[in-house]
Amino acid sequence: MKREILQLESIQPDTFVSTAALECMTEMQLGQMALTQAITEAVRGFGRHVIADHGKTLAEVTAIAARKGIPVPTSLDDYHDRVVRQMREKGESDFDSAFAAYMVDAYTKSVLLYKRGQRIKNPDISALASRALIRLEARKRMTNSLLENIAPQDWPVLVSDRTEYSQEQPHESRN
Repeated sequence: MKREILQLESIQPDTFVSTAALECMTEMQLGQMALTQAITEAVRGFGRHVIADHGKTLAEVTAIAARKGIPVPTSLDDYHDRVVRQMREKGESDFDSAFAAYMVDAYTKSVLLYKRGQRIKNPDISALASRALIRLEARKRMTNSLLENIAPQDWPVLVSDRTEYSQEQPHESRN
């Protein structure tokens, strides 16, 4: 197995499925945290949308993977587990802005992943990627609205947390 950094070129179906599943599971866990740890209703509401959107996408990924015989991770890998642990450790005053910062970066990574997924020569996977991109476009508008609801004093935390969570993540490839 060699390590691969996600780029817009091609992606293997098994790598796409694994990465999409891990991202969905991570964001669903973060969305659950937002329901209990967020101070603002805007972040809690966004968390509900994240759970619903990624729940739909994960269900689609899992169904397609089952039909194609592609394994789907059932738990988080070390990188995604670390992200969840770091968010869980945020104090009440820092959670909302850290969550929003992560969602901005996650949106960017997800768009890249699903654009790559659209290029896979499997009609089920490319259609899934297209549907996910539609949901992501709607989430982009919600993300922008969420950022507008975060108090200006939180912007320094947003900027510092973005560097903490935005480091490139390696993914395993079977090539």
